[in-house]
Amino acid sequence: MTSAPTGDQRPDQRAVLVADLDGAPLTVLSVLEELLADLAAWEESDVVDPPEIREALRLPAPLAGGVALAAVRRLAEALQSTQCPGPERGRLLGPDGSYEHTPLSVLILRSADIEILAATARALGRPGLEPDLVDVLTAYADRFVDQLAGRHTPADRAEFVVGIAGLGGLLDLAPTAATQLLIARLVASPPGLDLALTDAEEAAYAATADRINTLWAAGSTPAGLRS
Repeated sequence: MTSAPTGDQRPDQRAVLVADLDGAPLTVLSVLEELLADLAAWEESDVVDPPEIREALRLPAPLAGGVALAAVRRLAEALQSTQCPGPERGRLLGPDGSYEHTPLSVLILRSADIEILAATARALGRPGLEPDLVDVLTAYADRFVDQLAGRHTPADRAEFVVGIAGLGGLLDLAPTAATQLLIARLVASPPGLDLALTDAEEAAYAATADRINTLWAAGSTPAGLRS
């Protein structure tokens, strides 16, 4: 699930444009991974040693059985190279080369992992979760807000869930002529070299940046894509 020519993808994969958002997507996935790992350990403990004074933890899909945890770990590994890339990566430039754009990367991701991330947000945000589960989720929401926004104030689970859903929306960005044009150019460009967009690609970049910023803002995250 790393950068690859789009022709190499299987039917169960998709080519995804990922913007450098100053590491914010990795923060979302890191906190979510910790939460899911804790829930998996809790679930396993209740199976091995069933509690006597409460019902055993029953996680909704896809949280149960470590399904969401495995998908989040794969996504975090894949997205690592897309955030805060160094100068050796090469710059993405405007048509005249006088200004630099926020980097974009093309990743080949499992379609199922993107769908699982969206389903995870829905599962964590649905009403009727067990009170103990809500308490754990709220604690991780506090950590999420602290790490991503630097705000040391209590948060509710909605902020965390919306952040997960926002990332899921970015990875599920519907393909358009603009995104297909950018993906084709980025895949064809040799790694490590600066890439100056054509006028048509510049227009495609601007349109795509607007879409990404709209989705990312809906996730209540502070980082934005500089067009």
